Amino acid sequence: MAAGWNLEGRTAFVTGGSRGLGYAIAQALLERGAKVAIAARDEAAVKAAAGRLTAGGRAEDVLPVVADVTDAESVNSALATVHAWQGSLDIVVNNAGPQLAPSPLDKADEQIVAGAFDTKLIGFLRVAQAALPFLSRTGSGSIVNVVGATAHAVIPNTGPTAIVNAGVVALTSYLATEAASSNIRVNAISPGMTKTEGWLTKTEAMGAQQGKSAEEVRAGMVQGLGIRLNRWAEPTEIGAAAAFLASDDASYVTGQVLRVDGGLSKPVA
Repeated sequence: MAAGWNLEGRTAFVTGGSRGLGYAIAQALLERGAKVAIAARDEAAVKAAAGRLTAGGRAEDVLPVVADVTDAESVNSALATVHAWQGSLDIVVNNAGPQLAPSPLDKADEQIVAGAFDTKLIGFLRVAQAALPFLSRTGSGSIVNVVGATAHAVIPNTGPTAIVNAGVVALTSYLATEAASSNIRVNAISPGMTKTEGWLTKTEAMGAQQGKSAEEVRAGMVQGLGIRLNRWAEPTEIGAAAAFLASDDASYVTGQVLRVDGGLSKPVA
């Protein structure tokens, strides 16, 4: 097991776990000893991801689940399946959500924004509602929501994403208050610019249009956004932050948003 927070004996459920940040978080939880169910809408993709996660063995420790977070019945069925798998549920990571194309708010497509609210904000709520009856009350019960730096920093043309993410921050705080009496913690991580498959592909395309390499495009974005650590995050760094919040080392942390953005956002107080 990798060094870090010990999650032996824990069962986790990660939405959007077939790629990107969801996959990285699932990998971090698995490396620290948890048994992990990953969910996505695409059956082939989620099964392939489960195969990659267990390429070195431990196939019995990962469960691929087909689920659509926009469908309450699908979500309820998925959570029941995961609980039945190990007879317990300790960690839920809400990660599934769309990556919206850049757009100023006055040009944003109403239907696309509504869809983002349904998938991410209301999707997170659906998953939490379905998970709460199953989550452990012994102190290991934890929900981690994936927000995004746009909730804290004004980044040009990301208003549609930002208003959805801001809703997730509010959801996290209210849910933490309401779940505390059940001994369940609720927190969020807020990643900044991260080298996921989606962003690597996008910066390659941007570079081709601009006559630059993808690395030059990413470096330019670092400078433009003023990221204090002067680089993009590796997905493993986001996974480690989620694993920390799910662990006993964060046992007195709830209702908080951990900004894992290299200093992109710059709060004064």
